Amino acid sequence: MTLRLLATDNITEDTQDKALQALQEFSSAIPRAAAPRRLALNVASGRLAARHTYPTLTLQQGDHFRELASPYITAALEKGVPSLFADVKALYRDSAKRQAIQDVVEDIRKQLTVTTGPEPTTYLWTLYFLAQHYSYLSEHGRALELLELAIEHTPTLPELYAFKARVLKRCGDPFGAALSLDEARVLDLQDRFLNTKCAKYRLRAGLVGEANEILGLFTKVRLQARRLPSLTVPLSLWTMCGTAH
Repeated sequence: MTLRLLATDNITEDTQDKALQALQEFSSAIPRAAAPRRLALNVASGRLAARHTYPTLTLQQGDHFRELASPYITAALEKGVPSLFADVKALYRDSAKRQAIQDVVEDIRKQLTVTTGPEPTTYLWTLYFLAQHYSYLSEHGRALELLELAIEHTPTLPELYAFKARVLKRCGDPFGAALSLDEARVLDLQDRFLNTKCAKYRLRAGLVGEANEILGLFTKVRLQARRLPSLTVPLSLWTMCGTAH
C-alpha cells in the first residue's frame, strides 16, 4: 500500500500529506539514505500551505518545499557533490520550486560570504551550483560572474573551466569556449573525457589543426603500423574532423 502511495502518478492533493509522512518514516528508519529525502522534494508543494506536523518533521505555515529542500541542498553542498544541479534540475518544471531553490542557495552564499565557516569548499560548490542555475535560466552574464569568483577561489578545479566553456558556447563564443576547455584539459592531461571534449570544442570553433593535435594523443606513435586499430574509440571525432575540413 505504501509503495503504491509513493508512486508519483498516484499522488494527489488528498494523498500528498500521507506520502510525505511515509517518506519521513523511511528517512527516520534509514537516516543515511538520500532517496526518501529526494523523493519528498518531488511530492512537496511549492505553494503556501497550512501547518502540518509529522513525528520528527514540522512544516510551518509557508513553503513546504523550501523546508525540505534547504537541508537536502545544504548537505550536498557541504559534501561537495558536483552533480547536485543535475539532481534537482527536474524540479525546475515547477516555477515555485525553482525560485525556492534559488533562494535557498543564494542565502547559503550570502552566509558564506560573511564567514567561510568550517568548510571553505562549501562556498566553492555553492558558486558552481548557482552558475549552473543561472545559465539554465539563460542569465549567462551572471553565471560567468559566479564562475570567475569560483576560479579565483580555487583555480585548480577542471569542472569550473569546463562549465565556463559551456556557458561561453551558449553565449555564441566558440573560440572563448575552446580556450576555456583547454584550460580545463591542462589541469588533468590524463583525463580522456576532457581531451575529447577539448577536441570537440576546437572543431566547433573551426580550429581543425588544433583539434587534430588533441585527437592524435589517442594514438601511440611507436606503434605506427597499429595506429588505425587504436583510433576505434575516438572514431566519431575523427569523422567530425573530416567534416570540419
